Amino acid sequence: MKRVVLLVLAVITVLSAFPGTIGVSGAVKFRDVPENAWYYEHVQFVANHPKELMVGYAGNFGPLDYLTVEQFIKIAVAAAGRSVEVPEGTYWGDVYVPIGLDLGIVQPGEFTDYKRPITRAEMARIIIRALPYITGEKDILYVESDIRTRVLDYNNIPVDLRPYVCQAYQLGILVGGTDGRFQPNDGLTRASAAAVVHKMLDPTERTVYVTELTQFWSDEEFEEYVRKNAEEFFCIAKIEGRKIYWKSAYNPTPTLLNETGAPGINDILYDYVKHMLYYAIKNGVDFWVSYNGDKLTISYDIRQMNTWYGDIDLTIYSEPTYNYYAEEYAPGKQKTPSKYRWHLTTLRDDGYLTRQGWQPGNDRTKIKWTQEKHTEVFRQACIDLYGPVQGNLFYEFIFPKYYELFLHETWEDSYFGLVPGTDIEVAYYYSDENRVKHTQFWTTAPGVRK
Repeated sequence: MKRVVLLVLAVITVLSAFPGTIGVSGAVKFRDVPENAWYYEHVQFVANHPKELMVGYAGNFGPLDYLTVEQFIKIAVAAAGRSVEVPEGTYWGDVYVPIGLDLGIVQPGEFTDYKRPITRAEMARIIIRALPYITGEKDILYVESDIRTRVLDYNNIPVDLRPYVCQAYQLGILVGGTDGRFQPNDGLTRASAAAVVHKMLDPTERTVYVTELTQFWSDEEFEEYVRKNAEEFFCIAKIEGRKIYWKSAYNPTPTLLNETGAPGINDILYDYVKHMLYYAIKNGVDFWVSYNGDKLTISYDIRQMNTWYGDIDLTIYSEPTYNYYAEEYAPGKQKTPSKYRWHLTTLRDDGYLTRQGWQPGNDRTKIKWTQEKHTEVFRQACIDLYGPVQGNLFYEFIFPKYYELFLHETWEDSYFGLVPGTDIEVAYYYSDENRVKHTQFWTTAPGVRK
């Protein structure tokens, strides 16, 4: 049930020359924040912070009052180190909101009313966007399936906000309630905001959540593994400055990828390869790379069937190109040439279907055709390539199209256009009738990875 929210519109701004009570130590204290309250330490931190992150009014803090969108934007802008002057006679929100937009802490069109209460999930989005200015943290690696097990009401989180909530949980900035619920669509109280802001600014206050993925190896361990197994990675010439230099049988000179159509791809590839290689080792599957100067292919190969493709194949072209199947069977549909090509086959171990009792002729909708440990690899690959927000949206849009083909004896489908909520253009064509049975998604790189 949603809470009834009483707006207290000016609880962040200073309404009095004396925002609280000055204790003997010089610290600001509040009548409505007892020393035995769970939020006492957090309120003391924000109220006594030199940036005046959150102050009270008339000796009170209002711990159970709710924050509005513009109030939390003000906190984030101040935490990011922006010194702001509000001209006399100007409403403070009209100054802070444009700065939040300029910093990218909020995006145009995300809020139509900055004076309404901010939800807890929306708060997570602002936090993650502000962190690069505060601590330098960005592109936080997380395993969604792990976060799901910790957040009992995970499905209540709006899809577009889930990556931000996951990152905040992964960092230990969010921990949820004692009942294991996050209450993503509830209003944000000032007490909860004080706790979150304290953890955002001071990593030592966080409840660190370590997954297998983040503790498997550091950058140094990853690079050492590649060096020790150099003959398995012939195409990797060297790794230097968190960039992978490639070579081919025809050209042994260490070479970075051409970034035409995908600015920053050489920075992105370091984490992409590191994570995919980790998952391959963890799940006991093959991992290989192939480079010939015109394209680079990175393969996570579950079935190890010595085909041209792995089960999660990413090909990065030197020069953007068109989906050749689409050009033949749907000419003119693809408007922009692609930089990337995904090739997906069966994301499951051998014997996975028979263990479910599958036999030819059974109802195909009663069988789970993919295995979660492999689908999560694909999700993380999308996040690494496109960014935590757009990568998750890409996965949520593309995976159902991929999965649909398993539910039919014959199938035909295509899609040309932008993935909703992103600037990633997709060219996809699959047809049993035309014997185009490769599940390939050709895509552009996003203009801004986020």
